[in-house]
Amino acid sequence: MLSLLRYSVRQLLKSPGFTITAIVILSFSIGLCTAIFSLIDAVILKPLPYPNSERLVEVCEPHQHHPFSVFDYPDFVDMVAAQHTFDSLAVLKRAAVDLRTTGEAQLLEADFVSPTLFRVSGLPVILGRVFSEKEDIPNGPLVAVLSERCWRSRFQSDPNIVGKNIVLSDLNVEVIGIVPSQMDDWGPPGLDVYLPIHTIAAFHFIENHVFTARGSHHFTCFGRLKAGVSVSQGEADLKTIQANLLVHYRDVNQGRSLQIFPLLGFIVSDYSTTIWLLAAAVSVLLIVSCLNIANLLFARGLYRRREMMIRATLGASRWRVIRQLLVETVLLTSIGGIAGIGVANVCVWGTKNLIPKDLYRFQELQINWNALGFTLCVIVAAALVAGLLPAWSLSQVTLAPALQGESGRAGTGGPLRHRIQTGLVTAQVALTCVLLVSAGLLIRSFYATQTVKLGFKPDHLFKAGVSLTSVKYESDDAKTVAFWDELVTKIRQIPGVTDAAMNENPPLSGDRWSISPFIVDGQPKPEPDHEPVLTPQTVSSGYFRTTQIPILQGRDFNAEDTADKPNVVIVDAALAAHFFPGQNPIGKSITYSGYTHCTIIGVVPYVCHRTPGEEEIPFQAYQPYTQLAPSSESLILRSDLSSSNLVAAVRQAVASIDPGIPIYDAYPYDQMIAEQFVTRRLSTLLVALFSGATLFLSAVGLYGVLSYFVGQKSREIGIRMALGAQARNILKLVAERGLWPVAVGLAIGILAGLTLARYIKTLLYGVSAYDPITIVLTVLVLGVASLFACLLPAVRAIRINPMKVLSE
Repeated sequence: MLSLLRYSVRQLLKSPGFTITAIVILSFSIGLCTAIFSLIDAVILKPLPYPNSERLVEVCEPHQHHPFSVFDYPDFVDMVAAQHTFDSLAVLKRAAVDLRTTGEAQLLEADFVSPTLFRVSGLPVILGRVFSEKEDIPNGPLVAVLSERCWRSRFQSDPNIVGKNIVLSDLNVEVIGIVPSQMDDWGPPGLDVYLPIHTIAAFHFIENHVFTARGSHHFTCFGRLKAGVSVSQGEADLKTIQANLLVHYRDVNQGRSLQIFPLLGFIVSDYSTTIWLLAAAVSVLLIVSCLNIANLLFARGLYRRREMMIRATLGASRWRVIRQLLVETVLLTSIGGIAGIGVANVCVWGTKNLIPKDLYRFQELQINWNALGFTLCVIVAAALVAGLLPAWSLSQVTLAPALQGESGRAGTGGPLRHRIQTGLVTAQVALTCVLLVSAGLLIRSFYATQTVKLGFKPDHLFKAGVSLTSVKYESDDAKTVAFWDELVTKIRQIPGVTDAAMNENPPLSGDRWSISPFIVDGQPKPEPDHEPVLTPQTVSSGYFRTTQIPILQGRDFNAEDTADKPNVVIVDAALAAHFFPGQNPIGKSITYSGYTHCTIIGVVPYVCHRTPGEEEIPFQAYQPYTQLAPSSESLILRSDLSSSNLVAAVRQAVASIDPGIPIYDAYPYDQMIAEQFVTRRLSTLLVALFSGATLFLSAVGLYGVLSYFVGQKSREIGIRMALGAQARNILKLVAERGLWPVAVGLAIGILAGLTLARYIKTLLYGVSAYDPITIVLTVLVLGVASLFACLLPAVRAIRINPMKVLSE
């Protein structure tokens, strides 16, 4: 074996151009495959960091535009009592609290949870203990369990924090335990503290009556299935219970279904399709790379026929020849694989730096032993795919040509080899076509998202979140409104700020949950669960002026629109046109979210509220904060000042009113919008790059086949030219030989691409999966690339000297 290896090294060193080309192609494709596998392994395949994590599920109640709707507490209690398939069920409600220390207030993400959540997770505490059912009662003790991240960052890993009191939103809360950072994986990253669910009323986020009243859907539900129970069995059990609840409480449960999702799949559902698409694209690239290496080996074999025949003459068996050629290919792929690990590390580093830090599990991406094992498998597979056919073909030697000294024109299965090479080119073109169709659809879709009309002007806008988490505001609407009044006034006085306003739920901020059914007063009431829905937004006067949204009819909110006056609302043009066709909507009224008989005082254009590509809610409504007293708002400023100056100025303005109020999520609006497109932009760019690389490799493969054809047929071409064949005849001969497999590959690729395009429908926006423009562009791009690949061999053919060829 060592002698075979030494001989293989010598052979590869004799052809440095071929060797370097093959290694570069293989290292690039194997490295990308390794990087994508590492991503799949870290995000999708790696179990969650809980004991028996495959038994963890999220329980949802889908309900009209809410595919992952939340529970009401009485339903949860009934399900816990009647179910037979879960070890534990738990609910939680996320909210923001502020931590008061000697410095400025810090905003904390808090989960108000049932004590059973800690049993569902199965994780031990780091310090102290968790709260019990006896502590989770109305008006119970104020106790808290800190997350490990919060404990280390906010309290410098102080082991004596357990048993001490901290001030959360003006309330003294005793810290009783620390739980590991893995507990944070239940929801969005950044969780800081866990509080008993019944203490949520003490913070005035939700009143105590929600724990007894049906129809108040506020809580997210998680569960741990019993050992041996499948997700479908657990779902069937809870559906039976829900059906009984529907019989008894139809008025509040009408239209709600129940569905259970494995927790891991639920958490990564937003980007798992994108990851699998990238995996498919890289797999195509690897296959095309291997086919390309196979074609290069075939072309190289043209110049090794004499060697093969001499080895056969000296008694080498066919198996020995195949083994020698396979060893060379394995050596090539091994070097490419080792170099590919370096490429993979660069890709991993780049991904971790390009992807937003809050994307779940992406920061766990690394080249581990699983990835190295996968690389080894890819090396072996690449060696077999790239080397087996060429080795088998080249080993078919006959001794007669060698004995007659005709090695220059002798064949080693020439016609068969040509058919194999042509088939490889056809396969490369077909696979490239599939990838180009996918890339074209994604590029056109991404372009559509970037050119969509937003309905407002985000340039020079700045956003900053402010949350009144203090109890003194939560319990006093007048004080809350007074704070917002004073804050907007102070923000508008900042030098360099041309205008300012507020919106509790600003467009393109990533909020998917603000949906409210509504009815039009004076019109027939829809059937339950068939009410139209809208996106409610609580704004200040001047919001439309600040965002440059024109008021089409009516007026803006003003100082007269207070809580003691009739409710008013501004609706979008789509709602006005749909429910008041041919009428003046001003003066009509709607009712939604407990906001009854709201008189329409204005109409504005429809504004893109969700990220393009997500399901948009058809109607929108704006109500004044002066009538609702929201506990949180987003400041919207129009200014040319730098972000750092604006953050400092806003923080100073807030502190001048109440130094205990923190600000958060402060950044330019353009940046916020750009972050919404990071995953889509990166996936589109990567698929486009992979497609470009695959197109290049396919063109190289076609060039190799035609070069081999011209070399093999040089004598025949010389005879044709000696007999009077014109250059155009030779060009036609070469072009037909090259473009025929391209045409077949295009036909197969287009059909396959259209068939597979339906699987990426969820990633498309503003373009059909069967977009004719994409198909035409794919054919043109592949056609032009193929013509260029044919050009050099064709020019070489017409430059053949007939006299020189015939004299050989």
